[in-house]
Amino acid sequence: MEQILTKEVISTICIAIFSFFVYIIIKKLVNRFLVAKAKDKDNRKALTILTLVTNILKYIILIVAFLMILDVWGVDTKALVASLGVVGVVGGLAMQDTIKDLISGTTILTESQFKVGDNIQIGSFRGTVTALGMRTTSIRAASGEIKMISNRNITEVINYSIKPSICDIDVEFSCHDSSEKIESVLNEICQKINREVKYIKTPLKVLGIEKLASGTVTYRLEAEVRSLKNFEFNRIVLKEIKKQFEEGKLTTPYTRLDINNE
Repeated sequence: MEQILTKEVISTICIAIFSFFVYIIIKKLVNRFLVAKAKDKDNRKALTILTLVTNILKYIILIVAFLMILDVWGVDTKALVASLGVVGVVGGLAMQDTIKDLISGTTILTESQFKVGDNIQIGSFRGTVTALGMRTTSIRAASGEIKMISNRNITEVINYSIKPSICDIDVEFSCHDSSEKIESVLNEICQKINREVKYIKTPLKVLGIEKLASGTVTYRLEAEVRSLKNFEFNRIVLKEIKKQFEEGKLTTPYTRLDINNE
């Protein structure tokens, strides 16, 4: 009796170890295959596919290993598998939400709605996709918090990573400076930034006057930059414009108050 139990225990341990190594080997092979396919493509999509394939493999190997262990301990797995067919129908009805999650996860991947590493907004929550699983998607906000969203609840997505970001920069200047002077200084700034900043897709240019107010005139500059670089780019442009004010090339805008004493 002890020998039989020992044999069953050893067999169980061997199955567990074997299943673990099979999972690791298959995962590495899939990873190598996807990396080779992604050399000239988007690596983030390959990472997303790897995550989904890895999750599927994990569940398949766990189920097969579980059935093998039951067989070692004398359980009639054939009858169990047959009965699981009936249980599967009942379970399918009870697990409709989970099935919806799985279908939605597959749809997100095949339609390339977003990938791991994309900056997206779902509802009012915006952040970077850190994981795309079979049932849930994880998004990390810029402030650090992570939100787990069920795939079935993802109905509308704003993806900020698909195309270059458009930067519209409005800057106020004093009406004391002529239009020719302001535009000349702005064109110099545009040329300097276009030479130095490497992630510009469409060169920075002066669109012209956007608004007139009391004592001020607002000019708009526009450029297209690599996705998610728009905030950094805006700061660079504004810093260069501020230098022009500091050097006295442009008059600092201010509210003018005229007082007449009669």
